Amino acid sequence: MRFPLITCLLSLATTVASAQTLELDLRAAEERFATALTKKDAAVFERLLAPDFVLRGAPDVARAAWLKNAVSMCWGERFEISDFAVRSTTTGSALVSLVLTTYQDPVTCEPAVIRSLLTDFWVRSGDGWRLALRHSGPATADVAAQFEKTDPPPPRWERTAELSLVATGGNTDTQTLGAGASLIWRPGAWTTRARTAYVRSATDDILTAESVAADLRASRPLTTRLEVFGRADYLSDEFSGIEYRTTFDGGLGWTVVDAAPHTLKLEGGAGVTHEARLTDPDQTFAVGTAGMLYTWQLSRTAAFNEQALFSTDLGEPGNWRLQNGINLTVTVTRLLSLKLSHELKRLNRPVPGFRSTDTVLAAALVAKF
Repeated sequence: MRFPLITCLLSLATTVASAQTLELDLRAAEERFATALTKKDAAVFERLLAPDFVLRGAPDVARAAWLKNAVSMCWGERFEISDFAVRSTTTGSALVSLVLTTYQDPVTCEPAVIRSLLTDFWVRSGDGWRLALRHSGPATADVAAQFEKTDPPPPRWERTAELSLVATGGNTDTQTLGAGASLIWRPGAWTTRARTAYVRSATDDILTAESVAADLRASRPLTTRLEVFGRADYLSDEFSGIEYRTTFDGGLGWTVVDAAPHTLKLEGGAGVTHEARLTDPDQTFAVGTAGMLYTWQLSRTAAFNEQALFSTDLGEPGNWRLQNGINLTVTVTRLLSLKLSHELKRLNRPVPGFRSTDTVLAAALVAKF
């Protein structure tokens, strides 16, 4: 009975010694790897990285891209390894976890304490251990480290309706009632937006003037910042002497700034306009358009935006039009918002008997559903 017992003890001792040797070898490999990181030693990386090495991410970072970053970014001159553990082993492979602490911001090169929780998969080759896969995350006990929080995609449908009391100045000085609605549809790559607005002015229960505006715009992104669009506009505005105006144009939009809380988009296009006037001959001409949309998210519940659209007769540059709208929207509930708006419309060559500029100041209750 002695010999089987001795054999078992010797086997157990051998297994323990082998496990300790394996752990020492893997820790030494991790230390060589971290030292190479602080020294930006590409030769050591070439020896320690497996040919198919990948840094897990979304998307993954391949070996060549990782090497380029490792020797170009800042890692400081010292490091610490803690919480080292060999999680599992198989024949010729091992899974290791550790916390690596460095003392320089890799992007700004400023002093900082950077702690990374690493999970490494090592494989044994003829000349030693090689790192085949690495996953890195923040070394924190916070459950939020397990996921990335991003804004949800915009909804497929957006609908709004609004009712406002309006004070106008220019060709008409009176109190009026305004109403509007908008619809946005995102079936896929294309985004289609339809809007309409109605303003009615009455004095002593007698209708004195009214205006109807509507537009339809479809756009599709070409890149993350560039899009193509087509648009149709309709306006009937007795306030400025326009029986009706239709414009069809298309062009490109470019997002110049997209850094919260600010966004700025510019667009340019060309098309054709037909305008029927109350006291002047009709006009039909080729038109060039330029637009701007700026948004400033003041807080979680308040936003400021300004939208401008300039159009000019390509045959007679002096025959131009400008629309500029400024809005401040404050969310009251999930469905209701309050909106203060100011709109300016200028016709550089006005209809005879009418002024060139109209303004509309409104306070509206907006429902979103």
